[in-house]
Amino acid sequence: MSTLLLRLEGPLQAWSSQGKFGIRDTEREPTKSGVLGLLCAAMGIDRSDDTQLAHLASLAMGVRVDRPGTLLRDYHTVGGGTFRGDPKYTAHDTKNCVPTERYYLQDASFVVGLQGDRALLDRAVLGLHNPHWPLCLGRRSCPLTEVPFLALTEDTLVDALRTAPEAARSQGQNLRMVVETVDPAKGDVRWDVPLSFAEGARRFALRYVQTLWHTRKTDAPTQEQHP
Repeated sequence: MSTLLLRLEGPLQAWSSQGKFGIRDTEREPTKSGVLGLLCAAMGIDRSDDTQLAHLASLAMGVRVDRPGTLLRDYHTVGGGTFRGDPKYTAHDTKNCVPTERYYLQDASFVVGLQGDRALLDRAVLGLHNPHWPLCLGRRSCPLTEVPFLALTEDTLVDALRTAPEAARSQGQNLRMVVETVDPAKGDVRWDVPLSFAEGARRFALRYVQTLWHTRKTDAPTQEQHP
């Protein structure tokens, strides 16, 4: 088994797991559905291809939080009765206006590990270096600041997360890690394993995660220092 390490960093990130039209939430770390969606875009896997998605969903996932970021609330209104191109448009037309709230993480940085079949991860690496479709951090309005690929290693998922280079300005002596577990007694439920991304037929399954802690070393390399 091999482990693929990704650096997910950008001005804004949004990892929604329960968002509806009126309120688009974000989790405090990347969701599995969001990360696998990024890989599907990189690898050119179509939304309707549930078979290829199932292969990716079989990968075990873990996240190390280098910078948790801060929460941003963005207020939107949708509609308003008329459009700007309509002769009847006025700036104060609020008829049928629908308010929405969208939440983002600002200035966050994560290391994501995906453990599984080496051949599948090799394909993912090729896609990350030459993505088929644009990549984003949960929403299309959240671009990455750099290529997400960090490393492909034979370490276990937890060991790979512990030894990955830290982001610049990593925060805290202990970095939180959220790692999948097969033991429900040790984990918290996350309903974010994608079974289908097909339009109008999106389906998800649950997984269990546990929280671990990584104690930082003062001389640990940051991402900028890592060769």
